[in-house]
Amino acid sequence: MEFQTIGIREFNEYRRRPDAWVIDLRSKEEFEEVHVEGARNIPYEELEMFRKYLPKDKLYLLYCDRGSSSLMAAKELSRDGYRTATLVGGMNTVLQKQ
Repeated sequence: MEFQTIGIREFNEYRRRPDAWVIDLRSKEEFEEVHVEGARNIPYEELEMFRKYLPKDKLYLLYCDRGSSSLMAAKELSRDGYRTATLVGGMNTVLQKQ
């Protein structure tokens, strides 16, 4: 299964879907400071531990700080059959568009 790289406009459209889960891969501290509304926090370093709790019938919209960790996570999850999309530019992109 492949993953998508998406811009902020697509990200905002996709996150309205009922089957979409927004996952913030940054640290708990970064998440608590600022995050996308409705996002769940799973730090990248803990993703493997939480993977078994992620249903495969969802679309996972992943973001991190600048986009590199979410890109790696999208590749890893998609290899295991998850539908994933990663936000190009990460949280930096979100903050620039506010």
